[in-house]
Amino acid sequence: MKNLKNLANLTNLKNLINNNIGMKVLSVFIAVLIWLLVANINDPVRTERFSDIPVTIINESALTDLGYAYEVVEGSEVSITVEGKRSILSDMSASDFQAVADFSKLSEVDAVPIDVSAKKYANQLDITLGNVNTMKIKKDAVVSVSVPVNIILDGEPADGYAVGNMTGTPNLVKVTGPENLLSSAKEIRAEVDIDGISHDVTTTADPVLYNDNNEVIDSTQIQMDTTSIDVLISLWKTKLVDVNLQSIGTPADGYEMTSFDYEPKKILIAAPDDVLSDLTAITLPNISVEGRTENYEEDIPLDEDSLPDHVILADDVQDVKVQATIEKRTTRRLSFTEADISIRGKGTHTVTFDSNNKYSIQIEGAESMIKELKIADFTPWVDITDLEEGEQTVRLHVKEVDGVTVNSTPRITLTIE
Repeated sequence: MKNLKNLANLTNLKNLINNNIGMKVLSVFIAVLIWLLVANINDPVRTERFSDIPVTIINESALTDLGYAYEVVEGSEVSITVEGKRSILSDMSASDFQAVADFSKLSEVDAVPIDVSAKKYANQLDITLGNVNTMKIKKDAVVSVSVPVNIILDGEPADGYAVGNMTGTPNLVKVTGPENLLSSAKEIRAEVDIDGISHDVTTTADPVLYNDNNEVIDSTQIQMDTTSIDVLISLWKTKLVDVNLQSIGTPADGYEMTSFDYEPKKILIAAPDDVLSDLTAITLPNISVEGRTENYEEDIPLDEDSLPDHVILADDVQDVKVQATIEKRTTRRLSFTEADISIRGKGTHTVTFDSNNKYSIQIEGAESMIKELKIADFTPWVDITDLEEGEQTVRLHVKEVDGVTVNSTPRITLTIE
């Protein structure tokens, strides 16, 4: 009887379950919906922008194997917008994304599509590229040129020394790269620090390519056939020596040179010991003023043409400045009286000049030299030594003045008593 009762209860339970299957499905759906609602409330989907993601180039050989170099014009970096769960996006930065430009997909307009992928959570994110979604390049032919090496010295040697010789090996470097870059290639510079040195130097220096505008050419776009320049620097001792310079010739008729000067009178030079020991002066070529009617000015460069062999300038002065003043000659008459004349050999005699107590001399020279001269500058005198008493006519003497010619002097009539 008891077993029959239990069986009846099981039957009733089974009927209850079978009769409420719809309610059960609805309950499960509601539970899932509530779970999704709670999940979205606690971890919602949102978007975030990531910028400055570098673009990696792959299959570059698809272009370079055809003999082309290239320059990226646009698309070296990209920005993206990413949609995903907040919990995921909060764990990501720009470095968690990879941008790739596949050169095997280069289009006819020299553009390559950019693909961006996430390094993690890739299947849980939706990525959208920004305004820049292609890499644009500029193709250029690959050429090779030989570029001279120029040694650049930083600093100054110790006092008493100067750089005598310096060599770089190689002195020419073969450079390969885009034609648009290498068409303006000027030189390869190798910098060496010599500050304070007092001995010869053997070292190596990195080659750096410069263009005509003295700008560095991007080394990532070129190849050189050497990675270093071997540099040898020889130091010479210095010495202060005289500068000798003279003028030759005469100006045109009616003109004269009133001054000749040059600066500096001494210069600092350097040379090997065997040359320096016997060197006391540098003699420059003579300056000719032959036939000139105007002033002369010239800067004579102190270069290898004007310096002896194996001698270099170790001075800041690079030129000798020469000036010669050429003036037209003119005449002037100076008047004077007996009071301006001294008498030599007078002894105890009394000397009386004639009643015409007005005399003059004519002088000739450059205007600047004669315009301020006075009769006292010529100290006129007469000499009556051994002359007899009575009326005498004697010659007037004058002192010589540099650069001035006395064209005429009067004869003086006087009485000796």
